[in-house]
Amino acid sequence: MSSALSHAVLSHRPLADTDIPTICGFPRDAEELYFLFPRAVWPLTPDQVRATLGIRRDPTVATLIGDGRERVVGYANYATFEDGRTASIGNVSVDPGLRRRGIAEYLVRTMIDRAFDHHHLSELTLYCFSTNTPALLLYAKLGMVPIALETRVTPWGEPIALFKLRMDRAGWCSAAPIAA
Repeated sequence: MSSALSHAVLSHRPLADTDIPTICGFPRDAEELYFLFPRAVWPLTPDQVRATLGIRRDPTVATLIGDGRERVVGYANYATFEDGRTASIGNVSVDPGLRRRGIAEYLVRTMIDRAFDHHHLSELTLYCFSTNTPALLLYAKLGMVPIALETRVTPWGEPIALFKLRMDRAGWCSAAPIAA
């Protein structure tokens, strides 16, 4: 863990409206925005994020708490949700200055735990573009397996592969670390 994270506590909580401007700063350019929020238009605005809240479930932020302050460093939600059955994790994004330091893993684990332990879902899915190798490796590490591949066309006209990954409750429960 980096020195920026070593003295802070990583936590999570529901999204607050005051968090939205921070989340809008996570994508660094139009291409990155497409990978994080495929239906959004550059630049990401608070109104675009707010517009998704009516169709998304459990919007969650990851926070760093240190020196008496809380800093929003990640965001995720369920893009789709069927009570008692399935959900799809969406909009996983992390502060660009803190990427590859465990925040995405913490946030995705939080969403997986909530899906299976709180909502009692039988399965969980997510979509990830083929060019996002760090995310694909993270999802594989967590036990998600590819089940489909779709072809999409980026806003700049290039074809791109979109993986659908899946995990079931039994697989997560057998892989989840045991609390001490």
